[in-house]
Amino acid sequence: MAGVLWTIWIATGGLLTYVYAGYPLLSGLLARIAARPHRRDAIEPSVSLIILAYNEERGIAAKLENSLALDYPSDKLEIVVASDGSEDRTDEIVRGFADRGVRLFRADEHPGKTGTTNRVVPGTQGDILVFSDATGVYGHDALRALVRNFADPEVGAVSGRVTYTYGGSASAEGFDAYQKLVVFARKADGEWGTETSTSGSITAIRRELFRAIPCQLDFDMANPLHVAFAGYRTVYEPEATSGEEAREEAASEFGARVRMAVFSFSFLPYFLSHLRECQNRRYVFQMLSHKVLRWLSPFLLLGFLASSALLASQSTLAVSALTAQLLFYALAGAGYLMQGSRGLIARATGIPLFFVTINLAFLVGGMRWLRGERIGTWKPER
Repeated sequence: MAGVLWTIWIATGGLLTYVYAGYPLLSGLLARIAARPHRRDAIEPSVSLIILAYNEERGIAAKLENSLALDYPSDKLEIVVASDGSEDRTDEIVRGFADRGVRLFRADEHPGKTGTTNRVVPGTQGDILVFSDATGVYGHDALRALVRNFADPEVGAVSGRVTYTYGGSASAEGFDAYQKLVVFARKADGEWGTETSTSGSITAIRRELFRAIPCQLDFDMANPLHVAFAGYRTVYEPEATSGEEAREEAASEFGARVRMAVFSFSFLPYFLSHLRECQNRRYVFQMLSHKVLRWLSPFLLLGFLASSALLASQSTLAVSALTAQLLFYALAGAGYLMQGSRGLIARATGIPLFFVTINLAFLVGGMRWLRGERIGTWKPER
């Protein structure tokens, strides 16, 4: 029995170390010693800016004003709002911009974000498709920064950088630290291989590489998969920015991450079923290391905690590991109980709180997925 426990302890601890430290360090190293620079040039292909919206009456006018003011030739820019059966004044507001060239596409049956995306793309004209959420405020030159990467014939998709406004809560402080790690990892992945996911707030893809997908999946992961399987790369462009507001409450973050977890686990069989088609083995390695193992980390954390507790009576090493875990989780609990605090308390508890929030969400989302839950419709978390 002790041998089994030690195997579990070493395996779960080793995999967690690889997920959260080993792979980011490896990716950063490969970005230095095995970088694959790609060409960037000031090109101006035709662009379809597709804004996905569901009940966005509060901010859609500002988003359209922002889009119309972008630094890109108006004769090469098509702006389409894809309304996922919105039930408020979103569609009415968008129609008010028709005389300025903005077009409304409405999916009456409320098929969800993915279903609406599948339907709107065939009716657009641009050689480059740029997808945006209705809440993302683009930098003035965001489109130029995105499309210049397509001067390289090996680049099939580009993900921009989402910049967040933080309010200072423990959850927001933790998210801020998490975003720094995400930006580092995504930049490194794109430099030596390819990105495994893009941001729904700001991403671009060559029209010929876009593929419709089942409605229970997410294009943020499907687009890089299709690009990689076709032999192209997805790269990161930090100068193409989209501004968003970070969630302040752990409960709101938890709800969004549960939905993300169901999407992620739904994507896993789609990814595995297409492996034989893949022409980019780096993508497969990056996907397994950067995504799949991270999705499984809640289960690894439970295994590591349980094995540490059961081995504590036999080993001071296990006692130390158990004590460190319990202290970390205690800090997360303190952060949750004192979410209204700011400053030092928020910074000290923010990382443990956010780490526990996202892993608990993926545990819950994974269990829901195993029970057969799938997400088709769209309810953005605010």
